[in-house]
Amino acid sequence: MGALFFLGVFISDSSLTWWPLLLGIPAAVVTSKFLKRVPALQRTWPFPTDRLVLGAASLLASVPRLVLILALAAVLDSSLIGLFFLLTLTYWPEPAHLVRAELLRVRALPYIESARAIGLSGGQILWRHALPNAWRTVRTAFPLSISALIGLETTLSFIGVGLPPEMPSWGRTLAAARLDPTAWWLIIFPALALAGTTLALRQVTINKISA
Repeated sequence: MGALFFLGVFISDSSLTWWPLLLGIPAAVVTSKFLKRVPALQRTWPFPTDRLVLGAASLLASVPRLVLILALAAVLDSSLIGLFFLLTLTYWPEPAHLVRAELLRVRALPYIESARAIGLSGGQILWRHALPNAWRTVRTAFPLSISALIGLETTLSFIGVGLPPEMPSWGRTLAAARLDPTAWWLIIFPALALAGTTLALRQVTINKISA
């Protein structure tokens, strides 16, 4: 009754264009039933995540990292968050390639086939079995990544890009030595700290590999 009253109100009001609504509802029902019978629309199309990630990584790798960072830094403010964004955006292809290679190795192991055989979904296999084993390799290479990021941040600070001027940095201290070449301590101590940190991180990686 309520539906009939609502329809009667629309029909009795000559100022409303009610007829497209009446014709559109049956047309939509018929069209939906027709589309359900189309075989091409019943298939599930996988999302090409691997190709998109590899394409984005190749695109970033084709541009020199320092040039890319300088171009992005020209439109961003000098801040710690901005520097973190720049380093993350430009450095992620290397860890991504490492994780992908490790996941391809883990995918061929027998226990992954056993997990598929007992009916586990792809997400369960990825989070419960594949990623924990791939994380070991990523964790071993993590100190080298930190060492490379420290060297990159030092280079950016040396040329005056990245951190705000009020924040201390080894690169900014090395750049200050250009104003007074006789101040040898502005070169020796930051260089020793940078070299010691880099060697320590590399030694941590060596210990993880040999362990």
